[in-house]
Amino acid sequence: MNQPESSKSLFLGGAAKATAANREKDVPRMGAESGYEAVVVDDVAPVRISAFIGFLISLSSFTAAVAKPMLVLPALAIAICLFALRKHSGEAKPVGTTVARIGLILACLFGSTGFFVHYLKYRTLGDQATYFAQQYLELAANGEEALALELQKSAPNRQVSTMKLDAAYELDQSAQEQLETFRAGAYSDVKRLGPEIQWELDRRPRVFQKYGREKVDTYWRDPTGQFDNVIQIELQWNPSRSEDESDWHVTLFQIERELIVAPVVL
Repeated sequence: MNQPESSKSLFLGGAAKATAANREKDVPRMGAESGYEAVVVDDVAPVRISAFIGFLISLSSFTAAVAKPMLVLPALAIAICLFALRKHSGEAKPVGTTVARIGLILACLFGSTGFFVHYLKYRTLGDQATYFAQQYLELAANGEEALALELQKSAPNRQVSTMKLDAAYELDQSAQEQLETFRAGAYSDVKRLGPEIQWELDRRPRVFQKYGREKVDTYWRDPTGQFDNVIQIELQWNPSRSEDESDWHVTLFQIERELIVAPVVL
């Protein structure tokens, strides 16, 4: 049975349009068994390069427990991994999302570990420095000037424990000069107030690093009001070497001074 020419033209026109649309949508691909086959572009899974970058950074985040500045690495890894896990509009699952999830877990683990390690370290250093600074104030209040001055030296530079410090300082001219300078500082005020004063912390200790050395600033005030100023005691922590024990020594003992900053001229 013959079809009208108009029906044939409509049928052929529709088939041509469908074929053109399929050509635009489909991409030829070599199959493993059946040769060439058509792959829909929408089904091709995108590769998230940021997922692999975030994973590599998260692996290096273990250094956050070693040095405080390295805490920036887990934070950066978390941001990149979250970016890699952003929502995808296509049907195919992006490549790398599993890697991004693993990197996110590692970054959170290493980051939290590093944070608590540094927090506990600084908390311990602050508590120890507060205790030794309080003991140092008691020495100064009791007039133990030679011992107080000796504690301003690092352990290798101190006199032996069996030596009589007063006699040793009398025989050493440079030690006498150091002692005179020491007497003219905050020591004279602390000694004048006497051991009856129970010095209190004026603010929280400040733990910091200077030239790779761990230091703590402590500030003390007189709760009775007899002394209006604040005593500043800065201590340095020296880690143990070989079999020697760690020790503290006082690097600054003075009345707190206001920093003088030069005016900015615009």
